[in-house]
Amino acid sequence: MKYFITGATGTLGKEVVKALLNKGHKVKAGSRNPQKDKTIENQHVESVYFDYEEEHTFHNASEVDGIFLMEPPALNPKNTDLAHSFLDYLIRNKPKRFIYLSSHGMENLEEVPFHLRMEEKIKRSILNWHIIRPSFYAQSFGVYERDNIEQRNIIFLPAGRGKTPFVSTLDVGEAVAILLTMNKFPSHEISILTGEEAFDHFEVADMLSEILGRTITNVDPEESVYRKVLQENNIPAMIADYIIPLYGLIKNAKVEAVTPDLKKLINRNPEPLKKVLQRDFLKL
Repeated sequence: MKYFITGATGTLGKEVVKALLNKGHKVKAGSRNPQKDKTIENQHVESVYFDYEEEHTFHNASEVDGIFLMEPPALNPKNTDLAHSFLDYLIRNKPKRFIYLSSHGMENLEEVPFHLRMEEKIKRSILNWHIIRPSFYAQSFGVYERDNIEQRNIIFLPAGRGKTPFVSTLDVGEAVAILLTMNKFPSHEISILTGEEAFDHFEVADMLSEILGRTITNVDPEESVYRKVLQENNIPAMIADYIIPLYGLIKNAKVEAVTPDLKKLINRNPEPLKKVLQRDFLKL
């Protein structure tokens, strides 16, 4: 069996690819630079040219048993609707199985509506679809907050004291692979994938302090302060326009519930947040 994976070299995509390969399946990895991409080197991975802005590349997603769609980074407003053309292509060509990567809580976030629009379009379509809504990724601290944590000893996110059950991309990748390869595909269903325990960012700072052996402080900036700091560091305003409502989901207790969906899919306990932080910051 062969599956087409978008974002195959990213933090989540590479875990999907790894999990599919571990199950003995083949992968088509869509990329704008397939010849230059050395992050996936496996005889069962076929790197193909794919670009959301070039519809003539969409045919490279054909002749597969399932497709995993991850949208381009949403921080650039130009990207927020790029995946719709590819979705239109899929609706016309009817892949056997289709999984869309949404995000927990964002299906109702009007300030950043791209997931909401995609979900609505998918639900109206004739596709054999399944939507996953992962919680905030545990790996986000090692990816997006690494400089703050390692160089400034702080977490700098406007998340307040709200809690969320951070989920590991390793577990989400395994869940996607399981869904794609199930004997009976759970069509027209939504899975909300969370970790087993919710934490606020002050508790995360305490974990990091213990792991790193020095004090990490959660600054929890006010929105105006967050915008000002980003502006002073020449970071485009659209970043704050995205991050503030996104982390407002945590701040306003919109994404604090723990669900059993992930544990049922992977048939084990999800990775604890602390284990992910240890691996990311101590390279364990």
